[in-house]
Amino acid sequence: MKTTLISLAMGAAITVASSASYADVEGSASYLNHVITANGAAHYLPINLSFYASTTGTRAIFFNGECAVQSNDNFTWYNINIEVTSPSGVVTVIAPSNSDNAFCTGKGNGVLGNWSSNETHGTYYASTVGWYRVRVQGQLIGYGAGESVDMDDMSLIVMD
Repeated sequence: MKTTLISLAMGAAITVASSASYADVEGSASYLNHVITANGAAHYLPINLSFYASTTGTRAIFFNGECAVQSNDNFTWYNINIEVTSPSGVVTVIAPSNSDNAFCTGKGNGVLGNWSSNETHGTYYASTVGWYRVRVQGQLIGYGAGESVDMDDMSLIVMD
């Protein structure tokens, strides 16, 4: 009897420890056209989404896209910032996208090349129930005349 009870208790503990844990996608968006920027100003990319947080808690936010930089030196790179606007209107740039996130760079030979598919992500704590907006901002850092960036095939996902 004692052996049976121990076996049942162990089986229950293993079942509890191995119960499924998964995340739900709360929002997703994609944009498949080229976006070329040829200046050093910050620009919002044409990809954004809104999601409804029915509970408070941490969300994971993922952005990916194809990217190529045409640069005349080895000091020009494309920065990506992911911004979340809360239901009260507070805008937060999530880490690590904090104006120092080199998404892609060029070879420094004045040719648009080095195409790569890149991803950046971060977490955001939704402190209230309600609608949140996610936007992606890009900027050529170290921009010089004649330099540009081409972004393509972008996706944005929010998971709880």
